[in-house]
Amino acid sequence: MQQEGIHPAWRLEEPWPATLVAPLEGSESPEADAVLAEAANRIGGTIDVLEIQSTPDDKHPWSLAVRIPGHPCPVLVACEKTKRMDEVPESLRPAIAASRWSLVMESLIEGEDARGGWSRLARIPGARKDVIAIIDATTGRWFDRREIEDSLLDEELGAPEDVLWRVQAVSSDEDLDSGSVWLFTRGLLRCGLPELEILELPGRHAAEGARLLDAIAGLLIEDGAPPPEVPYPVGPDLSVAFLPWSDVASTLDSESLGSEADRIALSQETPNPLRSRRAVICGIEPRGSFRRIWTWPEDAIRAIAAPDVRIFRSDQSTHRDTMLARRSWGDAVAAFEASRTQDSDQSVVLLVGIPLDEDSEGRVEHGWLQAVEVDSNGGRGRLLRATIDGRSAGTEMEFASDQIDGWRLVEGTPGAGPDDAGGPGSVQDGVKA
Repeated sequence: MQQEGIHPAWRLEEPWPATLVAPLEGSESPEADAVLAEAANRIGGTIDVLEIQSTPDDKHPWSLAVRIPGHPCPVLVACEKTKRMDEVPESLRPAIAASRWSLVMESLIEGEDARGGWSRLARIPGARKDVIAIIDATTGRWFDRREIEDSLLDEELGAPEDVLWRVQAVSSDEDLDSGSVWLFTRGLLRCGLPELEILELPGRHAAEGARLLDAIAGLLIEDGAPPPEVPYPVGPDLSVAFLPWSDVASTLDSESLGSEADRIALSQETPNPLRSRRAVICGIEPRGSFRRIWTWPEDAIRAIAAPDVRIFRSDQSTHRDTMLARRSWGDAVAAFEASRTQDSDQSVVLLVGIPLDEDSEGRVEHGWLQAVEVDSNGGRGRLLRATIDGRSAGTEMEFASDQIDGWRLVEGTPGAGPDDAGGPGSVQDGVKA
């Protein structure tokens, strides 16, 4: 998203870089030429060295400013001693603790293709077999070797869009259900967008709030942020409003989290991202007759908790899910047919997602069928619910394998899908914006 096209309320005062760190195996620091050669081979082009930076020392053997194919901004590629890291996944702790050297990549990714920019940075260390894992320094998210190979380096699929942000929660009570939570994203500033927040959200709705922020973040990556207070659609007949954080924080209850003092206390970074451009997601109308107070988006939160919720999805999310589903359709067919040949009560259900119809604004409704018969070419199933274009729940439809945009095999909890994540509760209808 270009800064000149963004509303002044969300325009960033300065760009925020993306920084990836990759701890290495082995005791010897890698040579710069070897790192660039492997990266060039993976990326498929020439990497130009623009500048050799600083004087090397025992902790920083080399540091280069380079230009990589398809990336508009210079990239810093450096080697440094592996630093102590907090919150390392248990499976990675022994290898990370033994690591002596790390590769560091840093660049701006703001623009029309932030996900592509992030992916290009990840391919530099991903090309090396001695990389143990990659950590995104902004979000704190780790990617192990399997994720690097199966996801980050997959040129056809590309990295999932949510590598660009992470939703975090701060609670006012040890018992999450009893208190309220402050939900916020980390990572969108580097995409030229405001970070998103929900303030004073009842803790029992934390999961739904996180899902709502994830959905909105994906849409904003493609569409940009709307003006403050203007209803922003997140689903059919479902909208929220964006407010600058300072406008909402000034009306918070004294016991609630998210005040300016909280933001100063929670982040020691300079500049402080918790006090930068941030949009609080609220209901579309303020409450109160004497004093207008914007509050958490209750209608959207309650809707997203419903089993038949319909929310808009980004083009990128839809495209990636579709490719994953079609790639793995044979696995779904094999598992479903195997379940029907075994002595059982046939409790295994195969749900198949397909596109249905477009609305007047060109958005495509995505529905789910409960499969009746399937083969490698497609199958037949019944709609789980009524559709916008008037088809009733239970309507039988045929589908081809090149039509499907999702599938889930459900047998109790959890279920299994193309990415083997989530359970039956994640099988929901969506509309692509």
